[in-house]
Amino acid sequence: MSNTPTNTESEPSTESETESANTTQSTDAITENPASTETKTDAELAAQVELLADENKRLRELVAAAQRSRYRGTAIALCGVGLLCGLLGYVTPAASTVLFALGGTGVFGGVLTYFLTPDRFISADVGRRVYTATAESFERLAGDLGLSDRRVYVATSTAKQNETREATPSSWLFVPQSESTTIPEATALDAAFVVDDGQRGLSLRPTGSGLFEAVTTSLTEPLGTTAESLCAQLSDAIVEDLELAQTVEYETDPQDGRVSVRIIDAVYGDGTRFDHPIVSLLAVGLSTGLETPVETTVTGTEPLTVTFRWEPSTEDS
Repeated sequence: MSNTPTNTESEPSTESETESANTTQSTDAITENPASTETKTDAELAAQVELLADENKRLRELVAAAQRSRYRGTAIALCGVGLLCGLLGYVTPAASTVLFALGGTGVFGGVLTYFLTPDRFISADVGRRVYTATAESFERLAGDLGLSDRRVYVATSTAKQNETREATPSSWLFVPQSESTTIPEATALDAAFVVDDGQRGLSLRPTGSGLFEAVTTSLTEPLGTTAESLCAQLSDAIVEDLELAQTVEYETDPQDGRVSVRIIDAVYGDGTRFDHPIVSLLAVGLSTGLETPVETTVTGTEPLTVTFRWEPSTEDS
């Protein structure tokens, strides 16, 4: 009899201990779940990032392969046309001279196109990012120096270009200190900081100077000396050779010393940034061909619209 109460009391105690242990295990499991869930989430994110990186690399390789395939397809087509003309030359002796000449030209052009196909293609976004960083740096520099918003492109002398062609660009970009600052001669712009009285400002190499050198190299005729001829040459180069814009429309007024240009679908985006490459190329070309300083003013962004002004000569007036 004395043991009965003792046994009755001990059983509930055992059950409570069991429940307490289960509760503790459940609490520990709940405590550990967030950490495991977080670890699992990080692992999934890392796997997704790696997957996206691999997919991005694969897409870039596909784009490059497609571009190479286009060049090589053109080469094969040229060789095919050349061979066809050669075969026709044997069949038709009367026109054999012309057909053989076309055949040789086609085969030669096809071979050059095939072996000169570029192996690397740089997207426009890469150039845009590089230009944006450079523009931001010069904008900060001009702002810290308290310079004006004027942008004047001054052509260097032809004699000096011939003497030191590698070191001297075709034009300098001069940023005056104020709106009333006198534009100095090209010989005074060799130094970055121009400190002469009444001519203070910043002298820089334009981003369009290298592009202009590439344009002049590819020209099959002398560089124009009038606004109309210069705009025709430069706009063709921007659209056809450099592929920096889809369309370039211009309106010239030599008597007023003005050219208005509309640039549609420009590669480098915002034309209001410091020394935009397309605007810079046009200004460098005009200042070099007209042999006079040219000032640029961006008047619109959609599409990019720019006005170029210079002091008209007596002949233009």
